[in-house]
Amino acid sequence: MARKFFYDTGEEKVGPVTGNDLVRLREQGVISDATWVRRADSETWRPLAGVNLQEEEEEERNPGLWRLLTRNLGLGRLLMIIAVGVVFVALLAGVVSVLWPVLLVIPLLWLLSRALR
Repeated sequence: MARKFFYDTGEEKVGPVTGNDLVRLREQGVISDATWVRRADSETWRPLAGVNLQEEEEEERNPGLWRLLTRNLGLGRLLMIIAVGVVFVALLAGVVSVLWPVLLVIPLLWLLSRALR
């Protein structure tokens, strides 16, 4: 799926168009490197010269882990999962910090019982 962009002609905002369309329009002289563009999923406008269209397409084809998670789970749900994970790890660390002597003695007793057989 190609990433979509909007571009500003000065009179109107046009789009969504693909990165390939932007390249073709630049080659035809319809737009220039000074033309302001933004990704369809963003509100940030920047000059076309500041946009690496190949990198944008590569990121769309091979998104990072954070983008995959937010795209599939949503930011709210992802933050909730992270918060629950942090609380779980904190509780587990608390239990281990209190019970570490017991956790140490159990394998030692098992080894001792095996040695005395």
